[in-house]
Amino acid sequence: MHHIGEDKQFCGSQTRLWVDTDITIGHKSGLKPCDVDDGYALGLLLRSQEVDIVGVSSTLGNCDDIEVATEIAQSFIQKFGPTYLSVSKGSASFFDSAVEVPKAVTDLAEQLKQEPLTILAIGALTNIALLIKHYPDVLHNIEKIVCVAGRRSTDQHFVASKHQTRPFRDLNFEVDEAAFEVLLSSDVPLTLVPFEVCADVWVNFSELRAMSHASSLSHFLEQHSMIWWTEWKLIFGAKEGFIPFDMVAAAYVVNPEWFVSHSWKSKVEIAASDTDKHKEKAYLVCNESIEQGRVVDYVVEVSPDAEPEMLKRLAERDIGAFVLGLSHINVIVDDVDTAADYYQRVLGFERALDAQGQQMDYRGVSMAEFNQDAGLAGQDVVVDVLFVKHPYASVYLELMKYHSPVGATAIPPQPRTYDLGGPRHIALEVSNCGEVFRYLKQQEGVTMIDESKSYHPEKLNGFPITFFYWIDKYGIQWEMEEGRRVGTSRGII
Repeated sequence: MHHIGEDKQFCGSQTRLWVDTDITIGHKSGLKPCDVDDGYALGLLLRSQEVDIVGVSSTLGNCDDIEVATEIAQSFIQKFGPTYLSVSKGSASFFDSAVEVPKAVTDLAEQLKQEPLTILAIGALTNIALLIKHYPDVLHNIEKIVCVAGRRSTDQHFVASKHQTRPFRDLNFEVDEAAFEVLLSSDVPLTLVPFEVCADVWVNFSELRAMSHASSLSHFLEQHSMIWWTEWKLIFGAKEGFIPFDMVAAAYVVNPEWFVSHSWKSKVEIAASDTDKHKEKAYLVCNESIEQGRVVDYVVEVSPDAEPEMLKRLAERDIGAFVLGLSHINVIVDDVDTAADYYQRVLGFERALDAQGQQMDYRGVSMAEFNQDAGLAGQDVVVDVLFVKHPYASVYLELMKYHSPVGATAIPPQPRTYDLGGPRHIALEVSNCGEVFRYLKQQEGVTMIDESKSYHPEKLNGFPITFFYWIDKYGIQWEMEEGRRVGTSRGII
């Protein structure tokens, strides 16, 4: 059993995460607004250092058109996500009628071949079932799948208010039962975050108003939530606001210590439908009394401290929310090999490897995107870049030789300990380069390396890296870099 723990400052390794979502925030099905909770879930994850989102895929559920779900997901990630992150389109039909293996499944399989990851499935489980069917050799690298589904018995109904005449469906289970059956028949670790736990977290009107001008993300969520909140109030008679179901599951991925869960067996039972009169339907049931069935982690409680922390993160403007850790310290040298040998001899640094095991050694780099980000747009730039890493301290040095343009060729006089100044540049890894750039542009005492209006961070061609340089009031040049998980290099920086 997992217990509720105190909220702690993030200081550990990140959870490598894939998000499979049926996001439809801002979309209408006829005159009816679609759910907004996927937006809250993705927003929370993008503002949480505890997770590293390596992929996002679209799926059906809130909407029966995969093109709509994909387009909305792409738009959301472009607005609020890192530049390296893209959306993989999921299956256009449910599991039983799926003919092709969608890009979402092949991309997810590729990520699983590289390293283990957690999957947050907050829509139909179609893509997950297709992964299990077509890529059984990568399933051992799934640490767990977390989804919003399940109930303790067929007598437990999903009712948010006493005025609600028709219970909610267990949507992610019911919309593609065949896909969920495939997951239940597998050995993949599964965590269920059910309605009963989600119903302990509400977003009310006063919280929406407070979020309105806090950040661009919270303003977006507030704008698209008002009609959703109004529907809950008028149709369901919910005075408190609305339940952001998927955000609660996202919070579980961010910090499981906010929750209590039990390792119980689950099964599918057929009983009278609580959503369609005179019919029967399947229920996904999980409780401590079931003797034969699939073992899952069933979440039963959420800490009252979790909800304010979730909303705080959505509204957070503090730059500290985006800085993940030290990336590297740059040193300009006359020869990268000679310098690497020197730092190995005097400090024990070794030539660094990227996530694929390749040496981080790049010679004769000439790239327009690099020139732009380095503040050298329009110039002829050719550099050698070689990374070395300390095997115990896990500190990277970026050794860089400029063939062009050519700067001063003599090492300047060594400043005294108490003289102003610092190293060539210090790089920090950030979670969203674009938002950090916009934030710093507004700060007093910050000078961009290129002060022209056209200067902006741009993704490097062929590498998942985006960066920009700025200079602080003491003359230290900083690099803000996005695209490298803390402690794992992905390529040129």
